[in-house]
Amino acid sequence: MKPLSELEHGVPQTPSEPTPLWPEPAAAALPRSVLGGDLIIEGDVTSEGPVDLQGRVIGSVRAPDVVIVGSGQVEGAVTAHQLSVQGTVSGQISARQVQLAPGAVVHADVVHEQIAIEAGAELEGRLRRRS
Repeated sequence: MKPLSELEHGVPQTPSEPTPLWPEPAAAALPRSVLGGDLIIEGDVTSEGPVDLQGRVIGSVRAPDVVIVGSGQVEGAVTAHQLSVQGTVSGQISARQVQLAPGAVVHADVVHEQIAIEAGAELEGRLRRRS
């Protein structure tokens, strides 16, 4: 078991150093993981590569690149370097780049560096910009 003072990637950290807010971008060679529309996952999803969510997650999703398609739903927290929402998120979002596409329904507080909210997207929650 790793000591609590280590990050996910095994880099030692002192308590005064901030924990990275967002995952690093995915390596180009990593394939996309697709969570199909027939899946309901009760628990947390973590990936080092990009994730396409077509089903439902009741829990958290953490990956470098997350796409929540129109049928996708997350009830919990989403943490990503780059996040595109076409489906539904209820909970919290923390991503460096956030795109809310037409048809997206987001009921969440959003921590971001960059955000794009397209016409037809629904957002209810607080926005907080981090750099």
